[in-house]
Amino acid sequence: GNNGSLVESEPKKLYSPLPVLYITAVTKKMKADARGTFGAYGPHECPLYKYSSRTDRYLITVASLSTREHKPSHWVLRGTSLLCNTE
Repeated sequence: GNNGSLVESEPKKLYSPLPVLYITAVTKKMKADARGTFGAYGPHECPLYKYSSRTDRYLITVASLSTREHKPSHWVLRGTSLLCNTE
């Protein structure tokens, strides 16, 4: 399995569903203490957008996602992001 971390998408599949995320505020200390739980490479700070038009206007927040197979820079180069609406 993927152990709840980011993996490559299936060929020619633009969108993949994500389980419901629990989003809450954390302090800088809490974020630093949790870093090891995201895998050896640390978390990928993935942007969450309201719509597929990925601009600052529709940016909601950034979510820390687990990256066990690749470094976070791999997902940045792939343009990985979370979308609330794919239409």
